[in-house]
Amino acid sequence: METLLALKQHCITAPHRRLEKKLAFYPANARGSNQAVLDCDRGVAQAIMNVMNAKRVHRENDIARLLSELDLSDTLLLLDCLSEVQFWIKDANGRYLRVNQTFQLDYSLASLAEANGKTDHDLSPPWIAEAFRADDSLVLRGQRIVNRIELISGYDRALRWYQTNKIPLRNQRGDFAATAGIAMLLPDLKGPSFPLPQLAPALEEMQDETKISLTNSGLAKLVGLSVSAFERQFRVHLHTSPMQFHRKLRLARAAAALIQSQNSIAEIAQRFGFSDQAHLSRQFKDVYGSTPSFWRDKHARSKKP
Repeated sequence: METLLALKQHCITAPHRRLEKKLAFYPANARGSNQAVLDCDRGVAQAIMNVMNAKRVHRENDIARLLSELDLSDTLLLLDCLSEVQFWIKDANGRYLRVNQTFQLDYSLASLAEANGKTDHDLSPPWIAEAFRADDSLVLRGQRIVNRIELISGYDRALRWYQTNKIPLRNQRGDFAATAGIAMLLPDLKGPSFPLPQLAPALEEMQDETKISLTNSGLAKLVGLSVSAFERQFRVHLHTSPMQFHRKLRLARAAAALIQSQNSIAEIAQRFGFSDQAHLSRQFKDVYGSTPSFWRDKHARSKKP
């Protein structure tokens, strides 16, 4: 680097020295001579950039070669050291190929290997498994999910906040063939460490199962933002609009109730803020691809021994 700087300094100062002598006798040529200095400066700068780029490419190729010569399979063991962070790899059919210890413990698996070959429908409630599979479909088309804040419930219907990242993985042919992801358990909404303190009051309101008629304006007022600023921040961190988020949350609760309770579909619709059974059916089919009655029958059959 010192050699390059010296080269540049020489090329720039040498013409100046020559110009100082010429300008004493040919003042009219000063403008043209200064342009020559500028041209020399640009040429040297480009030469320096070319050398630096060549070195960078060489360095990157060298690093890639060294990495290709390493067996990195054991590095996955480091992921077992991440407490409260789930890690997984799934194939294109949604079958788990590798998970870490946090994932194993969260899903009450006897060993890491027990997850191999299982799908989300084997491990999660149907209303959660369907959402995971919808994500996989997007990721397998090349779309990444980056730092999305989301609310996930398990069979116990306890709601937990996670920050999720998902990426597609390519095979040796360059095709998207698998997905990988991490999900980090977040602190409680009311805790000081929750990453979205300004949105926390609105998220807490949505999390309350009894609050079924919420509006953007009401939630924005609750967090002290304008409606547009509230919606913008919500989309950035949760990757959806506030009303879409709340609608899917109410539908997930309805999906759980259809399986876990004996209430009629009309009663479930009313409980979770849908105007009637037909309204719930339309919204439900948009998200889960089936009617509430078919969903209930399907999962009632799957629970039988």
